[in-house]
This record gives sequence, C-alpha cells and structure tokens, in this order.
Amino acid sequence: MLKRNFTMKRILVTGATGNQGISTVYELLKNDFEVFALTRDPRSQKALNLKDAGAVLVKGDLEDTDVLREVFQKIDGLYMVLPGVWVCSKETDEKEADLGIQTLKLAEEQGVQFVLYSSVMASDKQDRFRPRFKFTIEKYLLQSALQGAVIRPASFMENLLLPSFGLGDNKFINPLPEETAISWITTKDIGIFARIIFQNYKDFNGRTIDFGGELFTPKQVLKLLQDKLGRPIEFVQVPLEMLYHQSETFAKLVEMVATEGYDPIDLDLISDWLPKLTSFEKWLDDTGIEKIGKLRPSNNL
Repeated sequence: MLKRNFTMKRILVTGATGNQGISTVYELLKNDFEVFALTRDPRSQKALNLKDAGAVLVKGDLEDTDVLREVFQKIDGLYMVLPGVWVCSKETDEKEADLGIQTLKLAEEQGVQFVLYSSVMASDKQDRFRPRFKFTIEKYLLQSALQGAVIRPASFMENLLLPSFGLGDNKFINPLPEETAISWITTKDIGIFARIIFQNYKDFNGRTIDFGGELFTPKQVLKLLQDKLGRPIEFVQVPLEMLYHQSETFAKLVEMVATEGYDPIDLDLISDWLPKLTSFEKWLDDTGIEKIGKLRPSNNL
C-alpha cells in the first residue's frame, strides 16, 4: 500500500454523470476541490458540462482496473457510487458486491486516503435476504486499512422522474406499502453532504450515516403532486404478487418495509453539519414540477 501525506483536495467521483454524481462534482468544484469525473462517455453533454465547470474527465468505469489504478495514484479521496440496477436479483447483487470490493482493494493498494461509499438505506436489514450486496461492501470498507465512511441516502426525489413512476402518463405508480412513510432527499443535498464529509473526513472516518429528510407516505406524495400540478393523478398500487413476478429481491424489500419500516434517521446529526435540507415542496417548486411537466407518455405503461 502506497503512503501519502494527508490532504483532501483531489477527489474522484464515480458515476459522475448520474444525478448523485453530478451534484457531488459541482458541489466539490464550488468548494475548491480538484475533481476527477469517471464517465463511460466523455463526449456526452452532461460530461462536457462537468468539464466546462472544471472537472477532469476520466473515460472508463469501475471495471476498468487499469484506468482506476492510474487515477487512484493522483487522488486523495474517492466518492464511490456503483452503477444502478433497475431489475435486481441475486446475480446482480453479487456482481455489485464483487465490483465494490474490487474497487476498494485497488484503492487500498494505491494509497487512496479516504473513501466515501454511497450505499442505500437499510442495507444492513436487507442483508438477511441479500447476503452479498451493499452491506457486504460497507463491511469490507470499514474493516479495511482504508479510512472511510458510508452514507446511506433515502429515496431520491429525482426518482419520481423515472418512467417507472408513471407521471408522464398522469399516473403515480406505487410499489411500496400505501400507508408507510419513508424518507426523501434531493441528490443536491447528497452532494452537499458528501462535500462536508470530505472537508471533515477525520470526523466522519469509520461512520455510517443514514441520510434523509422528510417522511411521506405514498398518498401524501400523491397529494403534494396533485396540489402542485393542479390536476388529479391516477394512483396505481402495484400488487405484491406482481412485484414477485418482476423481481423477488425487490418484492422482499417491499415486504421488509411493510413489516418493519426503516430505522429512524439521526436528524440532529445531519442538522449539526447541514442545518437545512431541501423540502419536498421546495424541490417541486424549484425544478421538480417543471421537469415533470416535460415528461412524455410511455408506451410501456
């Protein structure tokens, strides 16, 4: 393992053109970090926008170990977001665990000083039916020689723009228990909190932080959307049997949420570092409603 002097100015962000990555890159750049942005397509408009803002584009993905080995020698910190999987299974979970651990081993070998891993809410509870998944990666990071921390974001408000929610067809397709409240967060706030962690990495070393804000049931989200859009929206509750047909892993997650819910978030800890999170209403007013209004109908719904 290489040894370096402790500074925290050069950060590699993986998944740099995803919502979470973009928010983190811009926030780090605004606060005088040198940012390397890992992207499969450096010619995409999102990547070019990051370059114009001052990021150094790195062509590749987490499977490109030669690319990672080279850039790991140049950085102080790593913000690790693994590629999203929309239909999860035992096979995709295992592939993700392998990829995350492979990346951490390489970071350890190349002397990366600090790794912030973006996981998912209740990854530890999911360990019962997802024995090799994000919690596997968390444990490896926190038990390794690396300095590091884990952030477990709640549901992204931006996910409402995905076709699976159906808002382009004036529907709100809900797979979760109808009366169960879950936490929501904007990816912008994730980027801000990631920047705070890198600025104060010694205070966060070894910690796991559930990161989320307001609690809303699906029906409360629906009412908020209807009030802001000024029109009725059809509520579509997805039966659990259908979820099992689509993805047994996801169906078990929904059952877990229905029976146990998520653990309470330590909002006092978050507010000590980030006093004000973006409310659901503000996100809708600032960007959400405009983007929802531009969604196109889907032939798949």
